[in-house]
Amino acid sequence: MCEVQFRAINVNCSEAIDWEIVQVLFDSMEDRPAEGDRTDPYVMIGVNFEFGREVSIEFHDGTDYGGGRAMTAELWRTRFTAVIRGGRVFDIRFELTEEAFAVLRTYLTLMFPKRSFRDHCLAEYGPPPPPISPPDDEAQ
Repeated sequence: MCEVQFRAINVNCSEAIDWEIVQVLFDSMEDRPAEGDRTDPYVMIGVNFEFGREVSIEFHDGTDYGGGRAMTAELWRTRFTAVIRGGRVFDIRFELTEEAFAVLRTYLTLMFPKRSFRDHCLAEYGPPPPPISPPDDEAQ
C-alpha cells in the first residue's frame, strides 16, 4: 500500500452541465504549473453522472501521475482521506473557512455513494445542504 500525504493550499469545488460533472481539486500548490514541470502533489476527484456514479481520482504524487477508481473516502473538518482500487491511500490536510468547508462537504456527499463515504462531521455540523440542482439519481 502506497500513501500520498500532503497539505492542500488550494481546494476547489466545481460543477458543469447542471451538476452532471462534479469535481473537487486538492492541490499542494497555489498556482498550477505546466504539468510537465509539476513536482508537488495534487488529487482531483471527479464524477460524470451521465456515465454512472463511478468516482475517479487523478493524482500526482510528487513524482509521477496516476489515477484509479475511488473505493472509500472519509472527511474530517481539516482532513480528507481516500483509497483507490489497488490500495493507494491519499491523506490530505487543509484549512478552510466554515463556508468553504460546507461547500466541500456538499460536493463530496453528492459524489460518493453513502456506502463508501464516511462523514466524521455529521454530529458537529449536521447533514450538508443539497446542491441547487442535484443529479436525478442522487438518492441511489
